[in-house]
Amino acid sequence: MTSSCNGLEHDSSSERQQQQQQQHSRLSEESKQFRTGHPSLSTWNPPLHHNFSPKQMQVLTCLCDTLVPSIQPPPPLHLLDDETNHCSSSFKSSLGIQRNVQDVNDFYKLSASDAGIPAVVAGAITEVLKPNLLRVISIILWLLSTAIGCFLLGGWATVSRTFPYIQSYPCLGREQQERVLQGWSCSSIREFCAIFKLFKSVTLWAYYSKLDPNGNNPTWKAIGYCGPDPQATSANPLHSKRESHKHFGEHVIDAKQPSEHLKKCLANAQCCSVMTDNSMEEIFTPFVSSKAVGGGGDPLNKNDIGIQCDVVVIGSGPGGGVVAAVLAQKGYKVVVLDKGEYYAPDDISTREGPSMISLYEKLGALTTEDGGLSLAAAKTVGGGSCVNWSVCFKTPEHVRNEWVREFGLQLFASEAYEQAMEVVWKRLSVQEVTNKHSLQNSVLQKGCRKLGFHIGELARNASPDHYCGWCSYGCPTGDKQSTPETWLLDAVKTSNTLILSNCKAEQILHCPNLTGKKPSKAQGVMASIGDGKATARLFIKANATVVACGSLMTPPLLLNSGLENCNIGKHLRLHPAQSVWGIFPEDSEDFPDGTCYEGGIMTAYSRVTRGNSSNYGALLETPCFHPAVFAAFVPWCSGKDAKERMLHYSRTVHIAVVTRDKGSGKVGVDRNQHPTFEYSLLAYDEDSMMTGVDQALRVLVAAGAIEIGTHQFDGERFKVQGASTAELKAYLARVQERGAKKLQVTILSAHQLGSCRMGVDPESSAVDSCGETWEVEGLFVGDGSLMPTAPGVNPMVTIQSIAYCVANSVAESLEWKQ
Repeated sequence: MTSSCNGLEHDSSSERQQQQQQQHSRLSEESKQFRTGHPSLSTWNPPLHHNFSPKQMQVLTCLCDTLVPSIQPPPPLHLLDDETNHCSSSFKSSLGIQRNVQDVNDFYKLSASDAGIPAVVAGAITEVLKPNLLRVISIILWLLSTAIGCFLLGGWATVSRTFPYIQSYPCLGREQQERVLQGWSCSSIREFCAIFKLFKSVTLWAYYSKLDPNGNNPTWKAIGYCGPDPQATSANPLHSKRESHKHFGEHVIDAKQPSEHLKKCLANAQCCSVMTDNSMEEIFTPFVSSKAVGGGGDPLNKNDIGIQCDVVVIGSGPGGGVVAAVLAQKGYKVVVLDKGEYYAPDDISTREGPSMISLYEKLGALTTEDGGLSLAAAKTVGGGSCVNWSVCFKTPEHVRNEWVREFGLQLFASEAYEQAMEVVWKRLSVQEVTNKHSLQNSVLQKGCRKLGFHIGELARNASPDHYCGWCSYGCPTGDKQSTPETWLLDAVKTSNTLILSNCKAEQILHCPNLTGKKPSKAQGVMASIGDGKATARLFIKANATVVACGSLMTPPLLLNSGLENCNIGKHLRLHPAQSVWGIFPEDSEDFPDGTCYEGGIMTAYSRVTRGNSSNYGALLETPCFHPAVFAAFVPWCSGKDAKERMLHYSRTVHIAVVTRDKGSGKVGVDRNQHPTFEYSLLAYDEDSMMTGVDQALRVLVAAGAIEIGTHQFDGERFKVQGASTAELKAYLARVQERGAKKLQVTILSAHQLGSCRMGVDPESSAVDSCGETWEVEGLFVGDGSLMPTAPGVNPMVTIQSIAYCVANSVAESLEWKQ
């Protein structure tokens, strides 16, 4: 129903805060009833703080209800099975989920406001947007609360033939409200597209991921979704207390705890020594008093802590974990910092909403500055290795040759790099056989074989019978060989490594280098610690510093530490991906039972070539979208259309077109030292992507899809059944004509690479061929940002192989100094 347009009294900020505190308390009480796994991953506790006024919230509520309205259910006759009173077999799930007519009716009737979504959207927007963008959204909500403002933003769609001719957004009819959003979604003005994408993505994500007191969502049964991985819920008993530290024992310390308690924990650690106040004054005062040498600018205080070690590694993902293990095994005392939480396998709940909030940057809603490209980046101990889809490719030979030929990097033609790849392959226990393929991978295989396209089987760092579709949210069994299950485990077993979670590196400490060849010399790191109630910093004095924060976060740390090399942050590659979809009826004899979210996520792939000798093309792979991400990504044409799409969720197969990009973007920092991300798709890369889109759609048709579509915002749905060859050809031509224009299609990057690329001179690269920065001696980079160009394949093995070589270079540097 459309919300009332009566004006609301402006309440004070204290009243708003009280209401938000009550919401937090209610959610906390509800969550106590279902704690499977770590509380942060099991309970629905999204950020709820915001400063929107009642009128702005009234508009936001109407926007949410336009996107997810309460609708009169359609006649049930076409869904009903006369014998069982259940919906027809095309909606049944192999996991035992079977919806009846009442489930579907309830699904149609439930609106966003009925589910309590507007408050979640307000809090999420406040959390993910930078202050300047949040001010823009506040202004838009205010304008929509007025008649003239609504007309300015909504145009003629807001005008009525009767008095009053223009009204505020809450006073418009539902059809008018929908037309406003439809106009924004395909507007030629990019800002309107970005605004639409923000409201649509956050609202639908919240609606399909919010949990009730029993850990369920009221929409799941109707759309054929079972919720969390049955393995996770059966393996983990209800936890009354936290048990996540048992995997690493005393070798992982939560730096979020109060300073005095943290200092006691550090004093008991074997691989570092706590510094006295006098030592801290002597060593760190020059740094904190001068930002020019990578200091913080604020004097030392009683809450600050200082420790010493041989090597400090910032980041614990595929790069940092390898560096830590190699150096610890060589006998060096290593401290690993990570701003994320550490979760052991028993902590993993695989619940979509809480997991995205806790395991990903910005609740999983990180984007480029213009909102044109979504960036999936992990924020947890283990980094991307904990949430990726297990795919393992060795660095392709043509890519290595390119790096040698065009960048002079002889490393990639060396025996040392070959050995590094073999070591990584073995340590990850990579398996090149899959015992059972999922529905989505079966579709890809069948369609490619029928059309004569290339089809291959993917190697994975998991067992051949690993049949789990929840890898985006961690591995509850530990079968996936992520960094915490491999390299970090190797590191802590030496007793030479300490991992500090919830510890964010703020600046690299470095001083003038009076005896070396480089201008500065690294001294360690300053990091923020504590529970937020008291300002506290951790100063780490180290003989070598390795930054492994990933391609999105490594450049900002270097730039905020005073490094000035012009290549830091440039040459960002993203492997931009667009997905296409097809609906497959379950009652077809040609396909097994199953859903789009069951089974190994990526076990098959197909190469896409442009019909020439270029090695810049794309791969077809199968992503896994659970309901909240699915709803956020697929096109929205109307509230009714969106619900119809979700009713087909469980049998909607997606194929992703992952593009090896020639073009590049940039990582920088704004005036508040916050990261910024810029990226535009090169015309060549758009052509590569659209070639892949065409091939993927043909694969879906050949495999038996009854309906196909793309993630282009126009939302066209093509009915395959009954369509002629000419009609299909015309549809494919329309898709190509629309292309992959910014903010006209959903484009995602799960692989961020190259923003601190290796090279042989400081004019064209950020670091040398050993991974050491050109400006600061003893400061190394050890992650995917080192790649000179995009590898064109899933990069985990390449990242770890390069990190392995960097770790050996660090060891050689330390040996030389000694």
